[in-house]
Amino acid sequence: MSELTLKWNGQSWEVSGVPESMQLRRDSTFTVEASESVFEPADAEADIRLLFPKGTLLYLPLNPTKDKLRLRQLCQTAKPRLRETSPKDLLPIVLDEDLRLGTYSRRLLDTACHFAGDDSQTFKSLNDAAQTALKMWTDRETAAIGVFKEVRFVHDAELLIIDKKRDELLDGTPLPTPGPDIVIGDLFEDQAPK
Repeated sequence: MSELTLKWNGQSWEVSGVPESMQLRRDSTFTVEASESVFEPADAEADIRLLFPKGTLLYLPLNPTKDKLRLRQLCQTAKPRLRETSPKDLLPIVLDEDLRLGTYSRRLLDTACHFAGDDSQTFKSLNDAAQTALKMWTDRETAAIGVFKEVRFVHDAELLIIDKKRDELLDGTPLPTPGPDIVIGDLFEDQAPK
């Protein structure tokens, strides 16, 4: 029988005491007795991470069936520069506060936001803004929406679902990068100072 030492580094357990020629079996389970002196109250702020800062533009792709002219006007106020044109209208949503995420719940915290080009209405959350947009411009039977899969952000001139950013932040999964045949500078050539 071997004696193992477990040390919590704040994010994961460090295990020592395993002989060099051995390794722990996958899915091994141990019961460890710990005195109450090793515990401390959880810090509520430690469970919260920044997903996107205040001022970030996020985009909701829509196929409008109602008030198409108004939607297209709003979409023109903050049109993203992309490698490929989107087949849908991209409604820009401006974050009025930092968009934060609960690390254990993996859920978004309420964050005030508004549609770019329309300061008259502020929404209490990204979900509220997306549901309102669905009601205003589409005939979807329900305004229920999964913002992680339907709302997008721009990364390297591509639209990515915000779920990709959540995976990067919480799981360390890198965001996709452009292929070697794509030169990002060429996309913005017309914006160079003259």
